[in-house]
Amino acid sequence: MGRRKSYDREEVLEKAMRLFWAKGFEGTHLGELVEVTGVNRFGLYSEFDGKEGLFKEALELYLKGTREAYQGALAKAPLGLDNIRGYFHSIEFCSDYHGCFMINTLTEKNIVSPDAFDEAKKMMAEIEGLFLDNLTAAQDNGEVAPGLPLAALAKMLVATDSGISIYGIISPKEADKDDIVDQLLRLFDAR
Repeated sequence: MGRRKSYDREEVLEKAMRLFWAKGFEGTHLGELVEVTGVNRFGLYSEFDGKEGLFKEALELYLKGTREAYQGALAKAPLGLDNIRGYFHSIEFCSDYHGCFMINTLTEKNIVSPDAFDEAKKMMAEIEGLFLDNLTAAQDNGEVAPGLPLAALAKMLVATDSGISIYGIISPKEADKDDIVDQLLRLFDAR
């Protein structure tokens, strides 16, 4: 008869997510996962299929929260530039900011599993779609000049969002981030 689990699976995932987020896949060692989660190596392998499986599930947990945050900021009515501006201005950097776990995963493309990379890449496509929806609405209501290449602008917003997550590691001053966003949005704001 097997032993009963002495841990909460969701709590383990939350702890692992924070460690992977801070140190990346390559920088996180199995011994650290054992220490942080309180689950022994055998338990990590039997429950999560080891470090790689735990990473993928921790990333999925992060992406679930990320999806909710983006939806909350960019899918609310009315769509338009105010949603985009509001999203960017809502980004906060804390004193131990490690960037975005999703972006960090994408930068470890050749280290993480293809499944983990694909999940992060798929989320980026969802974000691009949300930006495009807002840009389309903004163009329809006269906030964005007609004829601008909205698909390219949506990609530019995704690139800016990714860059801000990295820039926040270097310079976590909110004012810098807000200046970047304000200058970018002025480029295609027709008001």
